[in-house]
Amino acid sequence: MARRRAARFYTERAEWDHLAAELNRRGVRHIAPAGPTSGESDHLTDDELFRRLWTRPDARLQEATIALLLTAPDLAPAARSAIEHLSGTTRDRAMRRYVAAAALQRLWRTRLLNAIGPSVLIPPDYVAELGLPPLDEDFGRTTLWTLSAREEELYGYDAWAGYTSLADLLLAEMTLAGWGKPRA
Repeated sequence: MARRRAARFYTERAEWDHLAAELNRRGVRHIAPAGPTSGESDHLTDDELFRRLWTRPDARLQEATIALLLTAPDLAPAARSAIEHLSGTTRDRAMRRYVAAAALQRLWRTRLLNAIGPSVLIPPDYVAELGLPPLDEDFGRTTLWTLSAREEELYGYDAWAGYTSLADLLLAEMTLAGWGKPRA
């Protein structure tokens, strides 16, 4: 029994390290591997990375998809492709994180422009499906607020606090040299 638990721990740690390394390679640096990772031959495709992040039990990895979309909004098609292969609660939470990224991008448009330069807007997918106000209302704030309130009702956690904490983290990171750039 203890060996199985230890094996599961090391498997989970290896998965964390692999996903963290993939995030770092794409410019998301606030999630770090705990140790050295394997070679370059096992890089994930963008949609596989989103799928694996959204199916992990750790909320930090799931929420890293928001940072990834904010750092590289051109990955939105890969995120949508991954969502199409999910079901149930996992799909619902992934759609909500996608919409949160789109809303946060609109809220922080000027800061993101200054930090990473011009970028495409994350398309407003899933907003209507989730019955949310349009993203252009109050620069995404109304969408994010409504999304957070409904998430709290459904899942019992303070989603607004989670999104604002992530916002604080990313806004602080944007001042660091190399933010949004792959880690060497």
